Amino acid sequence: MENQVNWGLALSGGGARGIIHIGVLQAFEEKGFKPVCVSGTSIGAIIGALYASGMKPEKMLELISDRGFLGMFSLKASFSGFLEMSYLKKVLQKHLPQTFEELNLPFSVAATNLSRHEIVIFNSGSLHQPVIASASIPVLFAPVEINEDKYIDGGVIDNLPALACKNYCDKVLGVEVNFGNFTSDLKNMKNVAIEVFYIMLNNNSRIGMAECDSLIRPELNSEFQLFDFTNSEKLFEIGRIEGLKWLEANNL
Repeated sequence: MENQVNWGLALSGGGARGIIHIGVLQAFEEKGFKPVCVSGTSIGAIIGALYASGMKPEKMLELISDRGFLGMFSLKASFSGFLEMSYLKKVLQKHLPQTFEELNLPFSVAATNLSRHEIVIFNSGSLHQPVIASASIPVLFAPVEINEDKYIDGGVIDNLPALACKNYCDKVLGVEVNFGNFTSDLKNMKNVAIEVFYIMLNNNSRIGMAECDSLIRPELNSEFQLFDFTNSEKLFEIGRIEGLKWLEANNL
C-alpha cells in the first residue's frame, strides 16, 4: 500500500520563497506524515537541517522571520565586500548539533565546489560549514572553505538534490519553489540580476525534478521576491496548503 512507502524529501533553493518548505513541513506535522530522510540546497539546506534536528515548523518560521535573518540581506557588507552570515552561523550553533551523525534523520547538503567546478554532497562529519556553504549565494556571500576547497551555493549546479535521498528511501518528494513570475520591473540592475539568478535556479532544478517520484511546485507571482522575507506568513500558508493537497492526493 502507498502509505507503507518510505518517502524522502528534497528541498530546493529559492531565497525567501523557501519558506514554502516550512509550510509543507507544517502540513506533514498536522497529519503525522514523516519523511525518512531529507536533502536540501541553499535555503532548503537550512530548513532541511533544522527539520532533521527535530525542530518544529513553527519555530523554523520564527527564526527565519527574525530581524537578524533579514539583516543578512541588508546589503551591509564586511570589509571583504561580501555580506555577513553571522546570524545564520549563530542559528546553526544554537540549534544544530555539530555533526550529521547527531541528527534525527539522514540529511544531505548540496554545495558547489568553486575550486573544482562540481557539485558535492555532504552527509557525514561536520555539519555547520556545509550548510553555510550551500547557502552562500555567489557574489553576495563569501565562499566557504572546507578541506582547503572553496564552496558556494549548491543551486549554481544542483538546486534540487533529489539523488542525495535515493539511498535512504523508496521514493523522493521534491519541493521546488522557483516556478512562476519573478520580477515585474526589469529597468534596474538589481532586478535584472535577480531575474538572471532565478533563471539559473529554475534551470538547475530540472535534473533534480526528473529524479523525483512526486513534486510539489506551486506557481508564484512577482509578489514573492528572492530576498523579501516580509511575506513569510503568506509563503508559509502556500506551502501548508500545497502539503495538505499532496498528502490527500497520495492517501497519506
